[in-house]
Amino acid sequence: MQDNASPVAGQVGYVAIEQPFGVQPPQVHCPICGQRQFVEAGDEYLETPCEHLAFVFGGEEDEFVYASDDFAARFERFDAELDARFPDEDARVGEAYEEASSFYRDLFARRLADLGYGANLLALRITYGGMADGAPVWFSDVYGFDYATIRDDE
Repeated sequence: MQDNASPVAGQVGYVAIEQPFGVQPPQVHCPICGQRQFVEAGDEYLETPCEHLAFVFGGEEDEFVYASDDFAARFERFDAELDARFPDEDARVGEAYEEASSFYRDLFARRLADLGYGANLLALRITYGGMADGAPVWFSDVYGFDYATIRDDE
């Protein structure tokens, strides 16, 4: 088996997809191997990540709901760098901290680059909406697929 992973310069691939209002979010499959990433079982979604899935950011949860070991290690280094730049609570209240730490919408691709990803990562942001308590709500889930994990069998 040969590992094709190498540092790849370039911008993170980041694609924004918007579902029509009221349409259920799609069943996301890996663009590399085709595996479905979550399987619906009754009222629950079971994680079924393939080796290419780096992370899933759940919009409803507003946090990462899945992280590969590689992504978790990168995120841990990112957090440590933030802690070094903003060492106390007072420093974490300002706009500079919000700008440096936020993963929201337009900053997501930039944060992925801060984590060390380049053109080998494809992030799909899928926005969907529906009604909750009589009001419209919108969520964006982000799935990251790492093309550096592709391996050739010898």
